[in-house]
Amino acid sequence: MESFKTLKLDSSFRPVEVIDAVEALILCIVGKALAVEEYAEEIRTVTKNFTLPSVIALKRVVKFRFTTMAPARDNVFWRDNNQCQYCCNVFPKEELTLDHIVPRSKGGDNSWLNLVAACKKCNQKKGNCTPEQANMILIRKPYRPKTNILRAVNKNEINPIWKEYLWGMS
Repeated sequence: MESFKTLKLDSSFRPVEVIDAVEALILCIVGKALAVEEYAEEIRTVTKNFTLPSVIALKRVVKFRFTTMAPARDNVFWRDNNQCQYCCNVFPKEELTLDHIVPRSKGGDNSWLNLVAACKKCNQKKGNCTPEQANMILIRKPYRPKTNILRAVNKNEINPIWKEYLWGMS
């Protein structure tokens, strides 16, 4: 059987983690979670058919430690889909640079809101200027990811149904 993934939410509908759909189904069967969204696929047993959940919510309040990712080089490239935020082209991460929107020499910091992926050509063109000073436009405003639960999941594998439950993800 193909491996299906399920987005697990806490009782307040905040994303917790991505788990195997069979594990999620078991949580629903034993009454620890409620299926919020379902796949069309089923698991058949001798006595019953079960629809695989694509999103579940835990029924009880469980304390989780929510963390955000550090604005490290690979994480910024991941957030920006390996796309230069000036010319829109996609590059292997080895060909990208980490650009400070407001240069450090002008008081810019190493925060999510000041860092973007840029190709070497665009970063060199921008130099020690802000995008406005260099007459360059960012293709989208940088943001701070709210969760790191999807870091282990390829962005191409994110179920479109999950998007309404994933805050701060593009």
